[in-house]
Amino acid sequence: MNMKKISGIVAGAALALGMAAPASALTLVAGDIKITINAFDAGTTGYGDTLGKKCDTVDTCDAAALYKAPNSFDGKEDTWGIFSVQSISRLSNNQTLFSIEKDGYMTGVFGGLKDMRVSVIGDEDGGDMTTVTYSTGGWMNLYLNSANYDFTQGPSARIGEKGYNGISNTGGELALSAVFSGDAVKNRPGATYTSTFQNDNISGFGAGYLDVTGGSWQEVFDTNMQNDLNGHAHDLYLKTTFGQTGRSSGAGWTVDATGDVQGNIGEVPEPGSLALLGLGLAGVAGLRRRRK
Repeated sequence: MNMKKISGIVAGAALALGMAAPASALTLVAGDIKITINAFDAGTTGYGDTLGKKCDTVDTCDAAALYKAPNSFDGKEDTWGIFSVQSISRLSNNQTLFSIEKDGYMTGVFGGLKDMRVSVIGDEDGGDMTTVTYSTGGWMNLYLNSANYDFTQGPSARIGEKGYNGISNTGGELALSAVFSGDAVKNRPGATYTSTFQNDNISGFGAGYLDVTGGSWQEVFDTNMQNDLNGHAHDLYLKTTFGQTGRSSGAGWTVDATGDVQGNIGEVPEPGSLALLGLGLAGVAGLRRRRK
């Protein structure tokens, strides 16, 4: 099954992209579909090893961090990176719907996450120091491209705010864009993403919600069926685990990660409102032809 037959499903892959702490293999689960993504993340670290709250606004967090995210767009951005869809499969029968290279390439860029509150926690004797961050803002864009990304270019290959060489400047179709959603973290107004990582090895986990805003596959994933702890509806939910490896640090990235994004598939606006998954994804090909 080639890329055209699953274009609507792949839209969800875009989610991966927005990890607010370190980022490489992400998984999107949308209904019966799982999308696995590799990503690389440039993130802010170095808030110190003393216990307590380090900052509670974007400006004070900027001042508190020792190591700013490499090639941060505006000096305040604390997480951005690139991602590539590796495979798409059905959970119900383990059928592979998309494989990188065999069926094409889907690559994207994410960023705009800014730390707005940071604390350091640990045990009583000062060991196992852990940093907890709450971020605001955030966005992601997914493109259909003729080649995979080249992560070895590192953060320096960024183009402006939302571009990256070999991803956004190839003429590929923008399949999906989304933003991280406000007030998605309980008792933290304005926080769109939270992450926790060990200070000594930058390994940890994170989570946040996304709302679809555009792209040729927008209506497929714009379902508002993921509810956050504050009772607000979103389209997608992302959770990640991450760490620094030789591949990421060697190219200048902060980390790579694994995780999953959960969402729901809407109905394809074809005659009779045929359900996307019920048609075995065939309806999406027609949707894409109609939009061209």
